[in-house]
Amino acid sequence: MSKGGETAGPSVFQLVLESLPEEAQHRRAWLELVRCFSRIERILMRRLSDEFNSSLPRYDVLTALALAPEALTMGALASMLMVTKGNITGVVTRLKKDGLVRKIASETDRRIQSVTMTEKGRTLWSAMHARYDRTIAEVLSGQSKEELRSLTQALKVTRLAVQERIRALPE
Repeated sequence: MSKGGETAGPSVFQLVLESLPEEAQHRRAWLELVRCFSRIERILMRRLSDEFNSSLPRYDVLTALALAPEALTMGALASMLMVTKGNITGVVTRLKKDGLVRKIASETDRRIQSVTMTEKGRTLWSAMHARYDRTIAEVLSGQSKEELRSLTQALKVTRLAVQERIRALPE
């Protein structure tokens, strides 16, 4: 793989894109979104791993805790991150073992656990967040501010349209 994440031959995305008929714009748009997201995610994962011996899921959990005004239950944390409680449990367990978060059992229902970040966790998150932000700025630096504003607006319109269509789909 080259520095930019390209393989020697065409990727599956490229092969699929080349095979699509011109009228398949919905598939083209989807594949370009996935390609873009995948490349940026790969760079973020590598940098967080190399610099902090950490992962994107750990960063995501710490971000949710850093931005929450108070402790979050495991269910609320899973909901915020749009994953299952099972996905969150392992990440939080490892964060706790590393002294980055605290788990507090509810006084009224011992099955409910809330999570908060420790000072050590906040310090790590601040450094990771700065690296994350610099990486995003770096990979998107080839576009002007106006292009980024237009892209943001187009993606927002697309997200809202997708949400509306999903609500209209039969269960």
